[in-house]
Amino acid sequence: MSDTSKSYPIRGLTIAGLLAMGLLVGGLGQWAATAEISGAVIASGSIKVEQNRQVVQHPYGGVVDEVLVSEGDLVEEDALLLRLEPSELLAERQIVEGQLAETLARRSRYSAERDEAEEVTFAELLFELSGTHVQTEELINGQKRLFEARLVNLRARISRLQERIGQIQSQIDGIEAQQSALQEQLVLIGQELENQQSLLSQGLAQSSRVLSLQREQSRLRGQAGALTAQKAQAEGQVTELGLEILNQKSARREEAITTLRDLQVRELELIERRNVILQRLSRLDVRAPMAGVVYDLNVFARKSVIRAADPLMYLIPQSQPLVISAQVAPSDIDQVYLNQKVSLNFSSFNQRTTPTLFGSVSTVSADSFIDPQTGRSYYVVEVRLDKGEVARLPEGNVLVPGMPVETFIQTNSRTPFAYLLQPFTDYLNRAFRES
Repeated sequence: MSDTSKSYPIRGLTIAGLLAMGLLVGGLGQWAATAEISGAVIASGSIKVEQNRQVVQHPYGGVVDEVLVSEGDLVEEDALLLRLEPSELLAERQIVEGQLAETLARRSRYSAERDEAEEVTFAELLFELSGTHVQTEELINGQKRLFEARLVNLRARISRLQERIGQIQSQIDGIEAQQSALQEQLVLIGQELENQQSLLSQGLAQSSRVLSLQREQSRLRGQAGALTAQKAQAEGQVTELGLEILNQKSARREEAITTLRDLQVRELELIERRNVILQRLSRLDVRAPMAGVVYDLNVFARKSVIRAADPLMYLIPQSQPLVISAQVAPSDIDQVYLNQKVSLNFSSFNQRTTPTLFGSVSTVSADSFIDPQTGRSYYVVEVRLDKGEVARLPEGNVLVPGMPVETFIQTNSRTPFAYLLQPFTDYLNRAFRES
């Protein structure tokens, strides 16, 4: 009787335990089958500005004359950051502008000679080059004197030729006077000869007189022919001297044209060199391309030598909104899309007092990138914080570029039972395929 009564409590406890276990298993099963757990793609990232940092470089390089900023300085757009030494460029500019001024002065003189002008008109650029290192007035006066001397020399040669022409023309006038006198004598002798021949036919004149007049007529005709030849020779000399005058002028113009061709090519080369030097001088002052904070300053003192295109410093823009750049594995990128909700944890802050912030996917890279150090491929996903989320941070917590962020990109919700069955269903999907 007592043994039977003792077995009842043990049996009751067993049944109660089994019922409790059944209820627990049933409850867990129902929860696993009906409860939904939010999925997420977890990716590490960091804060950056929407516009990336701006590198400050110099296209030519040079020697630093003055550094006007320090690491961490906040600068405005177009602010002067540093200045390079101008001495080498100034010396080169002095040489080039001196050569250019001389070329311009000579070109102006030869242009006047080509155009047969009475005075030289100098180029405007020549007066613009006037300064301490270019003796413009001396160059202009020198070319003026040379122009006047060459013009006087030309005029003297032409004057001598014209004098010779005048002399020969006087000889021609004398010849023409002699020809006129001979012609009159020939007319008179002709008349007298005609009369004597008439008298001789009548027996009233002597034949010797007729012969004498005929000889004189022939002699005068010979003199008239000689004068004609002399006149032709003199006129030929006048023509030759006229051509010589034209040749003198033409030779001067041809020399000017030939020299001008070379001077114009030289002038263009020097102007181009000067423009390059002026451009480089204008870039000796390195200015900020945008407003921002100076970061990673690589120039610290005067006389530092910088090479062309070397990074001098970086500017981190402050007015641009912050975004989170996360690296997502290629195996998870199919679960990421634009405007997808994202939870953000900032490990740099105190986790007990810092709330989880929320945002959304704003950009997904079109292709994957490869980390050059690890060789791992990844996609870049940018997340923008929702409006008002930054204000939820505790006082003193400030988001700065480069701060690490852990991102939870929310995916579709699933039941715990689906999570447990996922490995088996994936295995079966692969197992029942033909090889």
